[in-house]
Amino acid sequence: MPDETFDAVIVGGGTKALFLAMYLAKYGGMSVGIFERRHEIGGCLCTEETAAGGFRGNTHANIILPWYYAPLYRDFPEFWDYGAQIDQYPAADGASFKNNQTCLVLYSEKHDPTQERSAQEIARFSEKDAEQWLRLRGLWQLDSVQNVQIDMMFNPAEFRMTPEVLNRQMAVYGDLIQAGFEPDSLVLSASQLRVAREFWESPELQYCIVRFTLTSVMDVDESGTGANSFGITATIPTLGFVKGGTHQIAHAAHQILIGLGCKFFTHTDVEKVIIENGTATGIRLKDGSRIGARKLVVSTLNPTQLCFELIGREYLDHRVTRRIELLESSFACYMDYVFALHEAPNYEAAKFNPDVNECFWLGLAEDANPEHIARECRYRKIGQWPPIEDYSPVMWCHSIADPSYAPEGKHIAIHEQLGPPASAHTQKEWVEIRERYANELVELWQKHAPNMTWDNIIGCHANTPFDNLRMENLEPDGSNATIDCPLYQRNENRPIPELADHRTPIKNLYATSAAWHPGANASSAESYNCYKIIATDMGLGKPWEEPGKEDPDSLVEQTRIVERRIRESLKPTL
Repeated sequence: MPDETFDAVIVGGGTKALFLAMYLAKYGGMSVGIFERRHEIGGCLCTEETAAGGFRGNTHANIILPWYYAPLYRDFPEFWDYGAQIDQYPAADGASFKNNQTCLVLYSEKHDPTQERSAQEIARFSEKDAEQWLRLRGLWQLDSVQNVQIDMMFNPAEFRMTPEVLNRQMAVYGDLIQAGFEPDSLVLSASQLRVAREFWESPELQYCIVRFTLTSVMDVDESGTGANSFGITATIPTLGFVKGGTHQIAHAAHQILIGLGCKFFTHTDVEKVIIENGTATGIRLKDGSRIGARKLVVSTLNPTQLCFELIGREYLDHRVTRRIELLESSFACYMDYVFALHEAPNYEAAKFNPDVNECFWLGLAEDANPEHIARECRYRKIGQWPPIEDYSPVMWCHSIADPSYAPEGKHIAIHEQLGPPASAHTQKEWVEIRERYANELVELWQKHAPNMTWDNIIGCHANTPFDNLRMENLEPDGSNATIDCPLYQRNENRPIPELADHRTPIKNLYATSAAWHPGANASSAESYNCYKIIATDMGLGKPWEEPGKEDPDSLVEQTRIVERRIRESLKPTL
């Protein structure tokens, strides 16, 4: 007999597990048990007191976009009030250029809802780009375009092929042409670097767009990805963060799940899915305990762990096995350091635009040539460190926008740059890399912000791809995206076509994680899409079909509600 039994058993307690459990409990009417190996739930929704006492840094997810939790805000109205609150810096994105101490600052929706201020800054480099920036902003605001964006994020592969979704895509083509962003055959075949160079004439704006492409865990040189550049560019003013730390999202989900009767088991290693007559009936823990599942089991581990550890090769055909073996995860690996500071960075480029000191995703560039970013990608693909002049880090200082991240009068800064996969070096080598890279980074940073000396740094916390291995689902390379995002591991191919719709070869065993579409973010999309499949298979509640809550319109509405909440936080309270 099982030691305990639930309707639904979820393996892993990270981001995707929590959001899926919310739907299974409320709309599926199921009892849910979540089994997590680590000491706490939340996975990459992680905020730690790190670098120094009293300084809190997000050690993985930092960027949070307004659409990320649209289904949760709609279907769990208390989610925002429980702590899932998003905010924005004065400036969303930008870059400091060392060679001439200029900068480009792109303002957030909160502080620049019309994007006129951003256009004025762009016009300092290119009047043509400024006009085009405003056209893109107008295009992005159209209901038709937003519906297509939501369709692409919040539908599993088979749903994205329905006539309704395809018709909405066809309907926006005229809008794209009219705005000057036609995705013709060249654009569709090109890389995002190539498209940025075609549509924007100023290297400064090209740099900002291409650097954010890299943050989106895509190789900027990859052919066939050019059309993505439009959406990535339009997203820039919406970049946000979580008030109080990214882990607040996990806290909000936990509160809701406690109210729904969900049970959590930490320090719990799952060894196998129990399979009887081709059907998943529970899990076996490494201590020998058996947990029964009356209706379903869900894995939120990576595809390799799902197939070769939880299921077993004997249940998989050769094609699936080989495709899982060939999954790539060595590109999207990042060095993420957290710095406790006496003073916030004061950039030399502030003489050009003082707002650079209040910028979120700030690139530190040798000069305004996006080729530096492309070369960094090329060095990564051949397994080498780039020369320092091709380093393309971004820096941000959450305590500027939210003082709760650091003690009063102090600051916390975090950074991101492409790094080698964990598997490329031994543990001993990673010890040396951590220290060497910190010194190189501070040396580069100081050239942009002279006050960023080691005397200003109270403490430094290194989070490398090797350190990411504390979360076993990021093995073997410590990839921030779990698996990489080339065309053959994106959309309907993520992680492989046979698993893209969250079903597995085992009946009643489903799977989701950042290795599923859309992947490589902290959103609720992978969980929502998985629930759509489960609800379809098992006849469960479908909130997206309830009157007034239909997708995609209701999710566009929720996204705009979040944007209004962010803007309204500027208003003084009486």
